[in-house]
Amino acid sequence: MKLFVALACLCMASALPENMLNFNMEIWNDRADMNIVQVAEKLGANTLVKLVKAAGLADTLMGPGPFTVFAPTDDAFAALPKELLRILMKDTALLKSVLLYHVLGGKVTSDMLKNEEVVPSLDTGKSIRINIYNDGKLITATGSPVVMADQMASNGVIHVLSRVMFPIPTMNIVTAVAGGKDFSTLLTAVQTAGLASTLEGGPFTVFAPTNQAFAKLPPGVLDGLLKNKTALTAVLTYHVVSGTFYSASLSDGMMVPTVNGKDVKVSIGGGMVRVNNAEVIMADDAVTNGVIHVIDTVLIPPTMHFQLV
Repeated sequence: MKLFVALACLCMASALPENMLNFNMEIWNDRADMNIVQVAEKLGANTLVKLVKAAGLADTLMGPGPFTVFAPTDDAFAALPKELLRILMKDTALLKSVLLYHVLGGKVTSDMLKNEEVVPSLDTGKSIRINIYNDGKLITATGSPVVMADQMASNGVIHVLSRVMFPIPTMNIVTAVAGGKDFSTLLTAVQTAGLASTLEGGPFTVFAPTNQAFAKLPPGVLDGLLKNKTALTAVLTYHVVSGTFYSASLSDGMMVPTVNGKDVKVSIGGGMVRVNNAEVIMADDAVTNGVIHVIDTVLIPPTMHFQLV
């Protein structure tokens, strides 16, 4: 699994004021005749406009459309690794793919979006997952929070994002785990429990223990689990949540129900995020059927009779 963006902790997003998620007619009266690119410039999305022009997409986004653009702020682009930005500027095809992933065909306002909706982007074959949390006050697009919605243009609408939607998800949970050198034990456990086909469905949120996490189990426990499908299934399903919960949706003290039937507790503080006693060491790895958060300790259901050392 290629996890390109390391996070020291989960990025928390508090509920946005209502006026940040709704169209303000007074502000936009003087922009009714502006196209997507012009509105983006007015919004101060300078990096996005620069990249759109470099990719040769400006004429398209100034055309009749209509388009829906999920527009990262300048700060969102600045948060990307500098090497990645350098690569994007040199590789026009890759840059175009990333930018088109942020664009939908048609005009889609925030009130038209649905939780867990998967909408095809203009990057052929790749879709954006929409999630709506906090009674509609928080919207994410492939995990990136919308900080200003429904910015109208003559040829569509812009929703401003606080993060760039990258890497673009192309694998499901199972193929992502199978592709990661640090998850061979998890893959073996999933296959042994017969859960691979289930985890290709979803959407799911998976708290994924690394090989090192499994190595922390008391001697003999892992071998015992691999020989006991019922117990193994109980442990694995305790790492899976039905639905997509990106880091923006999580809060300190939040109790999250797992597929196992028991809750896990999210704790945030001291520069760390924990799920029960496990630290999240990598967050928001978007996959086509949900999201993966990598953890450093195996989660043990409360009904189990052994504890980690």
